Amino acid sequence: MSVIARPSVSAVSTWLTRIKGEPLMRSAYSLMLNVVLTSMLGFGFWIAAARLVTSSDVGRDSALIAVMIELSTFSQLNLGLGILRFLPIVKTNPRRVVLGSYAISGTVAAVLGVLFITFVPDVSHNYQFLQQESGIAVAFVATVTLWSVFVLQDAVLTAMRRAPWVPVENAMFGVLKIAALPLLILAGTSHSVFIAWAIPMALLVIPVNYLIFAKVIPSWPARGDEHSPVERFGWRRLRRFFAQEYLAGLFSQTASTALPILIVALLGTSENAYFYIPFTIVSAFDLLFVNVAGSLTVEGALDESRFPLLALTAVRRLWWVLIGGVATIVASASLLLLPFGPQYAQAGAPVLRLLACASIFRAVQALFGTICRIEGRASRSVALQAAILAMLLGLTLVLGKTYGIEGVALAWLITNGVAGCAVTPPVLRILHSGRAAAKPDVQLAGG
Repeated sequence: MSVIARPSVSAVSTWLTRIKGEPLMRSAYSLMLNVVLTSMLGFGFWIAAARLVTSSDVGRDSALIAVMIELSTFSQLNLGLGILRFLPIVKTNPRRVVLGSYAISGTVAAVLGVLFITFVPDVSHNYQFLQQESGIAVAFVATVTLWSVFVLQDAVLTAMRRAPWVPVENAMFGVLKIAALPLLILAGTSHSVFIAWAIPMALLVIPVNYLIFAKVIPSWPARGDEHSPVERFGWRRLRRFFAQEYLAGLFSQTASTALPILIVALLGTSENAYFYIPFTIVSAFDLLFVNVAGSLTVEGALDESRFPLLALTAVRRLWWVLIGGVATIVASASLLLLPFGPQYAQAGAPVLRLLACASIFRAVQALFGTICRIEGRASRSVALQAAILAMLLGLTLVLGKTYGIEGVALAWLITNGVAGCAVTPPVLRILHSGRAAAKPDVQLAGG
């Protein structure tokens, strides 16, 4: 009998009891909650910034934050996915692995930050303040470095089955930066928007890592009887895996960041504004299922033999969130965009609907990426993301010129639709294997 067959008080109670004992769904729901809280509080922060700070200051500091996040993303070298895949089963002391990941990412981030403040202001006058104000330059480099740790620590908590702490940490970050902004403005702090973002993040790194190194890692069971990732994969294959994962991540990141650049070049800044808000909304929605894929990676790494069953469980539990969310966005697109103004609602609603439809296919891609990760076949992810990037850029240039931002949204839908359909067969094979593995449990329960 389906768990969702009869929605009653007793059924809900039973379901909640089961979730408490299911690491996969506990982690998945925790990370989904994290996306919701982060999006809502982030939206609140930018509303406060728009009302309290001049538009030029918001534009300057938001660009600085965007650059900081972008540099940090490159400097993480996709170690976050590596942590999710291998930290749960690592034979080496997890403390060394985590510290090593922090050190590598932080060092690369610091170097990129220094290079940015050294050379970019000479190219773009919009960033010349970084050479004129040494304090904000130092703060920028420090923030880029610490942001890498801030992101990786979430992966560590998830990999060690402490995902419920992730929404707690990020909710505190969201609240603190909203609270810090008016205080910094009253104090006359320069670059108050950027500093309001940086200080809470830096403060939270300390208690979260105390939790990781003093509580989480010491309580993690030793895996001395099992083969380490190096023993199973070999150093050469392991290095190739990380390089391929990083390349796939770069292709994926470029596909997202290239669209606003192309739209500005093809259609202008105003049209980009009407596209970027719907794109941001859908990107936040897509993150729900990217995070579920992260939880699935952790549990699949801990017991690869159960991965098909775990994948099937995730799909059965969460398909209604995907379909229901897409249907809701499509039906209420104009209403969702109305807070941004009537022009956004009118011009952006068709774009939002097209982008939302692509989320179904992107969820399939996220599951396929998890399969590749568990099987150690990152080359397939590279091929997929490279194909998506090439197709998206080509279709955007063709359809964008003809149909404007709706054409760009259509290019996004077609590209992800083709990619999603292409990877559906291996996904269905895994789900079929999970269904076959679940039959003995069903028969036993029935008996």
